[in-house]
Amino acid sequence: MKPALIFDLDGTLWDASVQVAESWNIVGRKYFGPDYFVSDEVVRSLMGKTMQEIAIALTPENANPEIIDDFVDECFYFERVYLQDHPGVPFPGEIDALLDLKKDFDLYIVSNCQSGYIENFLNIVPEGLFLGHRCWSDTQKEKHHTIRLLMNDFAVEKAVYIGDTEKDETATHLAGLPFVFAAYGFGTAKSPEATIHSLSELKDVTLDLIKGLA
Repeated sequence: MKPALIFDLDGTLWDASVQVAESWNIVGRKYFGPDYFVSDEVVRSLMGKTMQEIAIALTPENANPEIIDDFVDECFYFERVYLQDHPGVPFPGEIDALLDLKKDFDLYIVSNCQSGYIENFLNIVPEGLFLGHRCWSDTQKEKHHTIRLLMNDFAVEKAVYIGDTEKDETATHLAGLPFVFAAYGFGTAKSPEATIHSLSELKDVTLDLIKGLA
């Protein structure tokens, strides 16, 4: 069995912040009027957080408590629908880099998103590029639980996680894996095992990290 590379999605494999902001604004204006606005910068700051944390950030402080659940549910539902026809954008050189990585590694995705979101990304990359994925909806727990679930489900023995935020870093270490920080993404990291500025740098970095795993 090949060693595995497990990727975060937003800020690591694609940038869908503009499209997600557009979808949330369409729903928000339906519930709260024409002044409702979420910028793509705000969306980037929310990527990697749990669904509950994002729901709180999206809801205006003076919102009627009776409609909040419907608003949040519709935001997350419509986001998935909107991305089907308005997908995010992979990072420059990404597809070629992933195809090269697949020669030596099995590729997976773990993201703090809802069911159906990762599938919108998979629809725009070569079929079979990734062997599997898991998301927050599969565990409704912190990300390290979802990482371990994927590893158990696919019998992954050796893996490295690649993400772009401190929350990714924390989850990776709690899952017992080395963390590669995607510095081209949306966030920061404190003490990653390695840092890359494009996916083309990942192969050499991960080969060294994999060699160090028991």
